[in-house]
Amino acid sequence: MQIIVKTAPEELLRARKWWNDLEMQWKMAYNEAVFGAGPTLAPPADDPLMMLLIGVDTLRLAGPTAFNSNVSTPLTNLSGLLPLYNLKYLSITHMKLREVRSLRHFTKLEHLFLNENQIESLHGIEPLVHLKELYVQHNQLRDLKPIHKLTRLETLYASGNQLTSLQGLTPAHADHMRRCYVLPNEELRDREILRVQQEAGIICRRG
Repeated sequence: MQIIVKTAPEELLRARKWWNDLEMQWKMAYNEAVFGAGPTLAPPADDPLMMLLIGVDTLRLAGPTAFNSNVSTPLTNLSGLLPLYNLKYLSITHMKLREVRSLRHFTKLEHLFLNENQIESLHGIEPLVHLKELYVQHNQLRDLKPIHKLTRLETLYASGNQLTSLQGLTPAHADHMRRCYVLPNEELRDREILRVQQEAGIICRRG
């Protein structure tokens, strides 16, 4: 059964303008992964477009090297996510992202997958206080300081980065943290791992 979205004319005009203003890489990604139209720049029909903007709380975009790839050209930024602020589940993996500052607007997120990118810093995720899962393995992170206040985290995967410190993990995380995988990280010293385990009560695992 086809779902019809009742949309005011001015809302539809704003949606069409949003699409027209998207970068080419994002038009192709949405057409492939969301609209099933293949790697094209053609605009979607009005109803699917409005459903994306107002009804989507889950988005998965997997780049060309992913096992279940659904995007053929790697994304280099997060500009195309605005204004999908109702997202609770976001997965953008196997891309070429370097930073995530714009994620500060997505305060409803509970599950975030950013593994297999080129991210150098997590600055931007500080306001995501409802986050339960964070997957950032195989990036270029040097620290975890931005997760300091994300004390509802139950799962953290940060192995395969360039971590030299686990600052950001605190005793306040221990109440909810069930899975903390930060090994291997070649620059991470044993004394830092022991510090977190003793002071924060969080077991640092390999995976």
